Amino acid sequence: MHAGPKPFEELERESRRIVGMICSETVREDEIQTAIAALRRRTGAEFPERPQLFDEIFGRRFNRLRTRFRPGAALFAPSSPLSTPLSLGD
Repeated sequence: MHAGPKPFEELERESRRIVGMICSETVREDEIQTAIAALRRRTGAEFPERPQLFDEIFGRRFNRLRTRFRPGAALFAPSSPLSTPLSLGD
């Protein structure tokens, strides 16, 4: 058993740090991925009886924020018409 709310409070504190990383323009995507993976592992270690806990709480939050602040690379893929510069009457 757990000694009170402390493990979850620490996970929540780390998740707020990751939220800041996602919202920041200066943090690289690989750094965010590394932090999320570490939080996923830590959540599983703290709450092994609830393997879905990370996705239920943190995963959903991170996905919402990523959609808003970090649109996927697929949106700007070379095959996308949006990625082709417009000709302004060369």
